[in-house]
Parts: sequence; C-alpha cells; structure tokens
Amino acid sequence: MRLADWDDTLRLARQARVLGMLAHRLRTEQGSEEHWRAIPERVRGHLQAAINYSAYRAQLVRMELRDLERALPAELPVTLLKGAAYLLQDLPLTRGRAPNDVDLLVRRADLDRAEAALRNAGWQAEAKDAYDERYYREWSHELPPLRYPNHPLEVDLHHTITPVTSRTRADAGLLFADLRPIPGSRFFALGPADQIIHAVIHLFQDSELEGELRGLVDIDALLRTHLRSDDDWRALIARAHQHQASRLLWYALRYCRDWLKTPIPEDLAHRNEDLAFAPPPAMARAALDWIFTRISPPRLPETPPTLSQRLAAQAGLIRYHLRRMPPALLVRHLLHKSWVAVASSNTRNGQ
Repeated sequence: MRLADWDDTLRLARQARVLGMLAHRLRTEQGSEEHWRAIPERVRGHLQAAINYSAYRAQLVRMELRDLERALPAELPVTLLKGAAYLLQDLPLTRGRAPNDVDLLVRRADLDRAEAALRNAGWQAEAKDAYDERYYREWSHELPPLRYPNHPLEVDLHHTITPVTSRTRADAGLLFADLRPIPGSRFFALGPADQIIHAVIHLFQDSELEGELRGLVDIDALLRTHLRSDDDWRALIARAHQHQASRLLWYALRYCRDWLKTPIPEDLAHRNEDLAFAPPPAMARAALDWIFTRISPPRLPETPPTLSQRLAAQAGLIRYHLRRMPPALLVRHLLHKSWVAVASSNTRNGQ
C-alpha cells in the first residue's frame, strides 16, 4: 500500500472507532514481527498510538469499576453491559477496543437503591429539566447519566436493555435468570446469547445507524466468540424470539455475513421455521439496505455527503425515533424538544 492509501485507511478506521482493533490485529494476529516491520514506520506510529489509547481507556474503565464496587452495596447484584462486561470477561473483541462509558444493570426493584448509593458516594446526574427526568424514569430503560466529579467516564444505570416504550422490548426476567458471574469480580454479565442480542438491539434499534460500523464489528466478534455449535445457533434464534428481536437479529446476521464474512450457517431459517426466523418483507429489507449501506460506513471528513447519504441519515433518524416510541408519545416528545430548542435560541439571542 502507498502512504496515501494508508492515510485514508487510518482516517476511515479512526472515524469508525475501529483503529485500535485494526492495529491490534496487525500487531499481534497477522503473523510475525517481520510483518509488522513491513508497515511504514509513520503508519506504525499511528497504529501503536491507537493500541496505547485503547489500553488507557480500558484502564479508566477498570478504575471506575473499582470505585463503583466500593460504592454499591455488596449484597446488591450488579451486571455489567457492553464494553465493561467484555473487558472484565477478557473477550477477544476488547483487544484494541476503546470503551466510552460504563453501563450497569440492576433489577427495577433495586434501581432506587443503586442510584441512592452512587449519589451518596459522590456520583452526580447531569442537569435535566422536569420533562427529561420523567422521560428517563418512566419511558427509558436507564436513568440520566451519572458522573463522579473529574472522572472522565459516565456511568449509565439500567434496569433493562430496551426502552419500555420501544417496539422491541426484551424480557427482563429472562435476562436476570441467565446472568453469569465474572470471575475475580463482584459483577455479573449477561448470558452469551443475551450479550449478542443486546448488541443487536443497541445497533439496529437504539442507534440512528450513522457511522455505526463498530456496532457490527462487535456483533461479529461476539458471534465468533460465543457460538460454537448448531445448538448454540439454535439457542440464539430461540432467545431472539423470546426477546421479540428476531427481525433485528436477521438483519445483523445478514450484514455480518455480507460485510465481515462472519461464519453463519446458511440454513438458519429452515432449521428454525417454528420460531418464525424468516426474512423480513422485501420492501423492509430494501429500505434498511438503502439506509444502512449509505450511512453506516465511515466517510472521510473532507468528502461531503451525497444527497442520498443525507436522505438516508434523515431516514435513519426517523426510524430510530419510530422504533423507540409509539406515534402519539413521539409527537409529544418532538414538540417538547422543538419548543426547548426555540426557547434556548431566543435566550441566547437576547429575545
């Protein structure tokens, strides 16, 4: 590769938040030291910096978890989600991955107690108005983000993995029934199938899909790590059915196979006809293909989005809102947010 090609590759990987993961694979999984040395020195510097940065972020998570462990009541079961769980479980996808925050899960009945313990220990919620407080506490699956003063990471306290108003509503009882203790820690992790389904829901329901290639990379890595046999695949399909996430999982498997060459059995639909694991309607597939292929891959900053990319981004935003709230609640929510934005603009302009 020419240096110009490396430059584009590095910038695109950084934009997609996968540079550290790419660097780690080039450094440790692609052969000998000779292979690494064949990469131009200036490029190796950027790759090594990404590896170092991901290690720094991982250490921040470990430090935050030590503080959280002391703050939360010892008898209170606490589950780690996403990056923090992957890190303490030492899953392969954590190599070079830079986590953004710490996500905790407790039972709904323990939510107030967990929040009180964190607030008493010094964690503070971001300032929210009365509407936002109600939104988080009645309609969301988590509380407003918490942060200890001068700590770089937010803590998100969940009571389930999907908003209570969303189309896909995971069965919290099933999640808590299959928790796995993390060795050497007081924390728990979701069961393997639930970890995969959570990642699927996070990408295909709880994101706007724009610039979300890393979410697909995470799903690919979890599939490769957790699924070893036909029974594992059947258990995953069954679990998605129980969590009302079959269609989202179908999309995830399709894009993982097509984009990342994830080893997925070809006849899953035939094996699981009793669980309705069938392709979505053709129009729905075409619509998501049109959105996902245009806005999920990274784009160089100096390359302006095309008209179709701008339209796809708007469609992704609309889809995100429609999946999270029923129409009446969504209209109310958007009207409130619009009113707040107008009032804030008028205040800034001195009107």
